[in-house]
Amino acid sequence: MELREIIHFPQIRTRLPIHVHPGAAEAETQLAGYVAGHPVLKPYAAKIRQDQSARLVCLWAPQSADMERILAAAKYVMITYLIDDMLDEGWTGIGAREMVAGLKRVIAQQKKPQTDVERTLAAIINPFLDGLGRTFRSRINAALADWIDSGAVRGGTPHQTHRMTDREFLDWRVSDVGYEANIAIAEYAVGCDVSGHEETLRPLKVKAVEHVLIINDVYSYRRELAKGCADAGILNLWMRRDGISLQGAVYKACALVRAIEAEYLAMERELVSREPGLAAYAEALRMLFQGNLAVHACGTRYNGAGFRGNLLRGAWVRLDPDITSVIAYDPGSEGVGEPVPLRPLRAGSFCPAG
Repeated sequence: MELREIIHFPQIRTRLPIHVHPGAAEAETQLAGYVAGHPVLKPYAAKIRQDQSARLVCLWAPQSADMERILAAAKYVMITYLIDDMLDEGWTGIGAREMVAGLKRVIAQQKKPQTDVERTLAAIINPFLDGLGRTFRSRINAALADWIDSGAVRGGTPHQTHRMTDREFLDWRVSDVGYEANIAIAEYAVGCDVSGHEETLRPLKVKAVEHVLIINDVYSYRRELAKGCADAGILNLWMRRDGISLQGAVYKACALVRAIEAEYLAMERELVSREPGLAAYAEALRMLFQGNLAVHACGTRYNGAGFRGNLLRGAWVRLDPDITSVIAYDPGSEGVGEPVPLRPLRAGSFCPAG
């Protein structure tokens, strides 16, 4: 497909509210100040600003009452985005390929950081992972190490992905670092420890992460295609396996997102009827995937630095190499799906441990 193709993004018409933390602007300002004063990160300030890490956390965890936790999670998202992009670009800029083993050992706390890059990584990732507890930290350490390996050697995408069924493909994607990392961000930001309920909550968590992954694949397609990294997405699976167009794949993704939301709501009702104490956590997962929809449909990481549109509304867009250009919105879609502020709960009142 040539970039600059015009594609229709239909309004997903979600029934679920999208909330944003009322302190989002403050979080973005504080993160920008941290980057501006950091010798390793400062050269990447424009890219970090485009990635909107603080806004992502404020949409994923709008009920958090702790700005320090929001900022710690935002720094974690920021550094993983930065490393991910450097992996895609062959480790130019932030470090050489031979630094991969050292970064893994720093993350696992098996090595004291020695370089500026390693010290930066440790200073950001350790407070975040320490706040998750030992069990979660062990799991996410392994997942992050696998993610760095897969990016560094280009071995993270199985061969013949286009022969997978949809279920096989989603199971593979969920088993990747996305499951641990996405869930961890929300749990940390709201100070939530439900590690004793992993078996009970896993089906709900998996469904939430499936929603996140499909939304990411849809809105990141322009950027991933421009970088030559679109093969691992579900749109490419359908185009190669089923012989459908990009437009057909976008429509199919939107239909699947609606189906996943309906499944999630049914699973949530059943879970809460059995275990009312988990209702707040189930709500937090809903806020996570709805916030993810908002930050990628309205944000600039995947849509380009000059993006000024809102793809929560149905719209015709042109996939330029550097930006998603909105050509026209669907009639009657204006104002639908805008994130609204949510008053944070009192500190300590959300998701008690155990």
